[in-house]
Amino acid sequence: MTRQKKTRSAGPNGLRHLSAEDARKTREPREETKKKGAGLKSGSRNNIAPVKTAEAAKGGTKKDKRIGSKTPIALVPVAEQPVVIQPLLQPKASLAKVKAVELTAEQELALIENDSHLQQLLERVENNEVLTGKDAKYFNAKTARLEQLLQQLGLTEDEEDDIVEPLAAFESKDWRKDLLGDED
Repeated sequence: MTRQKKTRSAGPNGLRHLSAEDARKTREPREETKKKGAGLKSGSRNNIAPVKTAEAAKGGTKKDKRIGSKTPIALVPVAEQPVVIQPLLQPKASLAKVKAVELTAEQELALIENDSHLQQLLERVENNEVLTGKDAKYFNAKTARLEQLLQQLGLTEDEEDDIVEPLAAFESKDWRKDLLGDED
């Protein structure tokens, strides 16, 4: 086996060697990461720092952080009185529920008659479509309210009172009293 000398070129079909400048252009920049904080030095709580002038005037020295609070803690729960917190700012406007506008029967009747959604549902019912769900509830509620308003305003035509069946009138009259004079 003959020894082949290594070359930098990969051949006519291989990768070409890039110059340093070209390599820098094609290289992706590294993602910058946040450096870890140094933190506190070990044993810093034991190092007593020079006392500030304000603390020196008070006569206090720096407290040891390891020593906790000396306030007594009750072992048996004590009934606390509720703390009353007064608002700092008084509200400028008072809040009240919105009152619904009272409509007269004539106004409500006009609103129902001009309701476009109800008109569409009425056309669907006339075309023998079956209404379901919200449409049926809406249609039933509005038609029932329309009937109430018409009766309230006296605009309904009582067909039952106008049409009297002759047989019903004949049966309702007691002919025995007229013909026989019986009062049984």
